[in-house]
Amino acid sequence: MKLDLTLPAFTPLATALLIDDDEDIVYLLRLLLLRDGFIVHAATNGRDAKEFIENSKPTDIVITDLMLPYVSGFELITQIRENRQWKNVPVIVLSGKVTERDAVRALDTGANDYVTKPYNPQELSARIKRHLSMRRSA
Repeated sequence: MKLDLTLPAFTPLATALLIDDDEDIVYLLRLLLLRDGFIVHAATNGRDAKEFIENSKPTDIVITDLMLPYVSGFELITQIRENRQWKNVPVIVLSGKVTERDAVRALDTGANDYVTKPYNPQELSARIKRHLSMRRSA
């Protein structure tokens, strides 16, 4: 009897751009997303994220902090919404800023969702999947 040891082709669920200046959070979120079948691109500052958005094909979802070095999360959301290719990509803000004013400003700027740190991984995963499902059914 011959065993077939070939692996099935990997089909990712989606691609994600993860933006946070806290490397521990990037590491943990990357693990969460990889576990859920994502291809993950990450930036640890706003300048690198801005460059990625300007020079790369859109990802299926963006998860960003607001307080970033060089370019803020608010500026990145504005850039995404003004970019013809990226404008329909769902943006989830994951922030330690817990004031209602910051949440409203992020949503008014164009974010689709706002999650505060510390976050529940299962809830964040459910929100990500919901936004992807809504985008695909639109």
